[in-house]
Amino acid sequence: MNILTSLFGPKIGTLVYVMKNGKPFSEVVKAAKDLGYTEPDPRDDLSGMDVARKGLILARLLGQRIDMNTIKIESLYPDKMGPDTMTLEDFLANGLPLLDNDIKERVKKAYSDGKVLRYVCILQNSTCVIGIHEVPKDSALGRLKGSDNVVEICNRCYEHPNPLVIQGAGAGNDTTATGVLADIIDLQDQFPFTNTGK
Repeated sequence: MNILTSLFGPKIGTLVYVMKNGKPFSEVVKAAKDLGYTEPDPRDDLSGMDVARKGLILARLLGQRIDMNTIKIESLYPDKMGPDTMTLEDFLANGLPLLDNDIKERVKKAYSDGKVLRYVCILQNSTCVIGIHEVPKDSALGRLKGSDNVVEICNRCYEHPNPLVIQGAGAGNDTTATGVLADIIDLQDQFPFTNTGK
């Protein structure tokens, strides 16, 4: 049997777009919002909760018994900038620019080590960790473009540095609509309609 040993990758194209761009973090987040890559409030993406939900779904599909409260999540903004304490307008205008220097320093450090930053979900040994990680520039994660997603799957046959890689579009209106339509079709298949004439 070929047992999965680890699975990791960005589960959200928004954060790929944000981490890939060389401009200040605040400008890239605002541009991603304008392009429709983020949720209406980008903090929904930047908190890591969307990635965590997707990681939890994958973990459960793989038979792992984890809960949301066991997932380690690195938010890209502090609690004091959360939706309960700061309006969206204030966050975009005043809070978001305060995050630029920290992200810039992390990017610079990764670059000096020959790596790039990616916001990833790592499923390994029945644990799920969400956050910024340095990855090799020449890896599948490091080569990502635009808002693509990639998942690297490692098992007995596919080990690092040559994991099984699945890649495709990860953000935007068309991608989201396609995903929703696929879910509706799946639901239809699970609950077939029967016309009883009534």
